[in-house]
Amino acid sequence: MSLLLGLEACSPPSSKPTKQATVIAPKTNADIIQDLLKQIRYSSIEKRQALQLELTRLLLKEKQRELAGQTIEEIDPAILSTQLFVDYSELLCRIQLIRGQYPNALTTLDSERLASARGQLNLDQELRFTSLRARVLALLGSHLASAQERIFNDALFSGEAQSTNRHGIWRSLMYVPNEKLLHFQKTAFGEDYKGWIALALIAKTAQGDLIEQVRQLDAWLLQWPQHPASQPLPEDLTFIRELAANQPKRIAVILPLTGKLATYGKAIRDGLLAAHYKAKQQGSTVPIIKIYDSATTTPFIQLYQQAITEGAEVIIGPLNKNYLRQLFDEEITIPILALNRIDDYGTPPPSIFQFGLAPEDEAQQIADLAFLEKHQQALIISPKTTWGEKTSLAFNEHWQVLGGEVLFNATFTGQRDYSQTIKNALHLQHSESRSRKIRNLTGEPIEFLPRRRQDIDMIFLLARPEEARSIKPLLNYHYASDLPIYATSRVYSGYEDVNKDRDINGIKFTDIPWVLNPESALKRTINKEIANSKAYQRMYALGVDSYKLYPRLKQLQKIPNSHVYGETGTLSLNKLNQIVRTVLLAKITSGRASILAAADSSLNQEASNTPHN
Repeated sequence: MSLLLGLEACSPPSSKPTKQATVIAPKTNADIIQDLLKQIRYSSIEKRQALQLELTRLLLKEKQRELAGQTIEEIDPAILSTQLFVDYSELLCRIQLIRGQYPNALTTLDSERLASARGQLNLDQELRFTSLRARVLALLGSHLASAQERIFNDALFSGEAQSTNRHGIWRSLMYVPNEKLLHFQKTAFGEDYKGWIALALIAKTAQGDLIEQVRQLDAWLLQWPQHPASQPLPEDLTFIRELAANQPKRIAVILPLTGKLATYGKAIRDGLLAAHYKAKQQGSTVPIIKIYDSATTTPFIQLYQQAITEGAEVIIGPLNKNYLRQLFDEEITIPILALNRIDDYGTPPPSIFQFGLAPEDEAQQIADLAFLEKHQQALIISPKTTWGEKTSLAFNEHWQVLGGEVLFNATFTGQRDYSQTIKNALHLQHSESRSRKIRNLTGEPIEFLPRRRQDIDMIFLLARPEEARSIKPLLNYHYASDLPIYATSRVYSGYEDVNKDRDINGIKFTDIPWVLNPESALKRTINKEIANSKAYQRMYALGVDSYKLYPRLKQLQKIPNSHVYGETGTLSLNKLNQIVRTVLLAKITSGRASILAAADSSLNQEASNTPHN
């Protein structure tokens, strides 16, 4: 009854026509809610359940999510009829999605009673439950199962709903690791399922050679001419024939090969050339590559013009931000894949594509992940460095857009101030001060256990491996062992070190496929043939992806939401012509990094608004 009173108090007043009105206005949802509240108060138990379900549905429609959740919690599902139980299960699942209770939502959908009632569902209900289950599985990171759910029910959809369902299939398959797709390709049953997996493998594994990818696509179309995925093909594959026919034959690579940035420039060059020679050995059509040292005495713009004069159709580089700024003022005549990024120089020329290992991408991805996991109040722990400030700001800005709040940004300068920084951030000094006051007032010794602040529910840690190995144990010592900790790739050395990394157990972090995935043949070759390669793994990956990206720049530009699946992450293009990376998520467990299934955060929205997604 208290909930009903609260609902009546929160509900907007119903609209009443004036005495002069000659036409009665149709009832609004607010009017209907008021009517339902009155009926519920005086109805029998059986009737009340049905009215509460209808009230829950309307509250969701009106974005009154908390009230909808409270209303459905008052319903006893055991006394509902089969049809009402079906309605109850759908509404409960949507509320659990809103709350981020994804395992609970799957339990709701997989209940025995709902399974036994599925035979009584009409087509519209069946499609809604199919879409809901696919969404829940994707949010749990079970992307192959999500794709299967959609594939096996695809024939039930029609029109725009079917198009949306097929888009969902493709989106989920693009999350599935290649090794898993290869495994299930051998054991898949059903022609539609086999065809989807085969096409996904073509999209993800043949990206290094456009002509080979076209050949594989033609073979797929010949084998599955009536396959649902061919009507039409996924957007990622619609443009590859044009790309293959017009791929550049000469490219210039402009990198620092001498001077203070030489170690980075050489590592990028070596990764790019390794990818080039591997493609050549496999019989792929490869371009002529000419390499220029941007650190010579020749002015950079002159070097850029020289490369064009000598026949370059695409330029990869520069790495130096100052040189990139100079290009922004030039009339660019050919595509340039710059290996750095500028965020404060207005709109770049449309032919300049900015690609680099920007920490901002990881910070924003971590914000998405933490918010998806229903955290709201963040504490940032970061070094007093340019990198720390920039990455903290990127997280903070995106976190606020999502609806979260950063309560404190604790900065450290070195090992000497780790402990004090953490104590201050957790407000332990306040707890200690209260204890001293009580002791002084009573004059008696008291048992005292410090208590940290309770208003934070997560930590974003920006630290290098050796820093994190000291900070994480201190957080445990200072009563914060229960707080989830998220970090960027800086926290991980890139190599297994069980004894040292036990100190960072439990930390979730982002990193690139080159580091976290099983070692590829290309990575083994680089590490075997290049001395001192350990420190520059991410630079080699940047070089490999530069080679993979240059022929696909038009694809990213012309096809919204298209991707290149690289060693530095899943790559897409934003409105500023910046290559944005979505990287892998991992967790340190028993001193080892293990990849976690990544949820499809694009589905983190109210299910009731988009019932057929």
